[in-house]
Amino acid sequence: MKKLIFLFMLVMACSPKEKTPPLVVETKKPFLENERIKLGIDLNLGGAVTFLSDKENGGNNMINSSDWGRQIQMSYYSGPWPYIGPNGETPAESWAGLGWNPIQSGDAGGNRSKVLTFEKRGENAMFVRSIPMQWPHTSGVAGDCEFECLYTLVDNVITMEATIVNKRTDKTQYRACSQEMPAVYTNGPWYNLVTYLGDKPFTGESPTNIVIRNDGKGWPWVHFYTPENWVALLDANGMGIGVIQPEVMTFNGGFHPSDSYKGSGGEKDGQTGHIAPVGVQILDHNIKWTYKTIFVLGTVDDIRRYAKELVVTKPEWTFADSRHNWYFEGEMSDVGWPVQGQLDVSFKQKAQLAGPVTFWQAADAPVLELEGAFETASKQITLSATVQPFGKSDLTDWLNWSEGAQSVETESRNKASEYPAIAPFTVKETIQADGVNRIYRIRLDSSPDYKGAIKSLKIAFSEDGTARIKRIKVGS
Repeated sequence: MKKLIFLFMLVMACSPKEKTPPLVVETKKPFLENERIKLGIDLNLGGAVTFLSDKENGGNNMINSSDWGRQIQMSYYSGPWPYIGPNGETPAESWAGLGWNPIQSGDAGGNRSKVLTFEKRGENAMFVRSIPMQWPHTSGVAGDCEFECLYTLVDNVITMEATIVNKRTDKTQYRACSQEMPAVYTNGPWYNLVTYLGDKPFTGESPTNIVIRNDGKGWPWVHFYTPENWVALLDANGMGIGVIQPEVMTFNGGFHPSDSYKGSGGEKDGQTGHIAPVGVQILDHNIKWTYKTIFVLGTVDDIRRYAKELVVTKPEWTFADSRHNWYFEGEMSDVGWPVQGQLDVSFKQKAQLAGPVTFWQAADAPVLELEGAFETASKQITLSATVQPFGKSDLTDWLNWSEGAQSVETESRNKASEYPAIAPFTVKETIQADGVNRIYRIRLDSSPDYKGAIKSLKIAFSEDGTARIKRIKVGS
């Protein structure tokens, strides 16, 4: 049940926000342009991207702006749920479950974000800084944060460097939430959702068409895991936009509302394709967090070729100045932002340090290595490293068949049987916990289940204590 609730909230968080008034405002739209690509942002909408075209594919605008929840824009999620504004403002009932949710364009009541700074940086870059609006509110509640976004255009590649600067008076460290990095909405001609589903990334295996014409799929958004870090929306000619997020391997995507709308429609029409890389982040009251996402315009081969250059085969996380997408489950917290050379955490028994969804081959990385200082009353602690292998369930878009409009109970059971999930397994190691920094090596290959492709890692603790963790690595 908890999984179903989480999936429902994830779909709601990324759903087309159709209850806003149409965009009928004067716009100030600066552009970046070269011989092939034209990129436009709207300074009346916080600098969100409202125009993107490719001359090699007809030069038509690809970006949907039928309401203020679309475009290509920044959007973030945290607590509390619901979020009450500084003057007691309550959110719209239909969006209250999203909690604290500032977005780049404007809110559900049609109140626009405010641009603070705009700079054109040479011929190929522009920077915008804005105060976002809390989407769930309709009365104009400004975000207690600032957004910064640097767009750079080189050839057929756009880089979006997005930063949230929190200035919250509420200093609660809320639980980690799924974050769109960013949300992308295309016009109706770009409906074919494509990625790679498999355990042999960048070896020449064929990509998967997740949403195509007349397949009954696309809404609710599907959710899937791809170890190649990219997803594309293509038109009938096989050209479109690829979204590459080097830190993220889980994506939402799809097409709204139904098959009959696939292939047609403009920027003010309701039908839309969607992609959002989804990462999990703790957003501290004072955090300054930046992610970098790349958009490649062209064919799947163009997109995939670029993504391959960014691949990491043996994950390693050094916590010099960032959590690097690690987060906490259970009764566990750290000292907050900024991260200064280590994860400085306190935890209760059985709390878990959860790593990002990633990818590696067990044969290439038999050892889990931790560098840090642990401290407990007993001067020792048992670490439980729980490993999630890749399974057949990772070969499909599991949200569509577990909750989608096309699904029924029998079909879901059949799909679950056809694409079974592999259960995680745990390797335990007792280490010293006397507050002294050491390097610990845990043999993951001591388990007979440690084989094939691996997706993720969690570390649990056998008793209450503290830790100052400098580095986590899987390798040899």
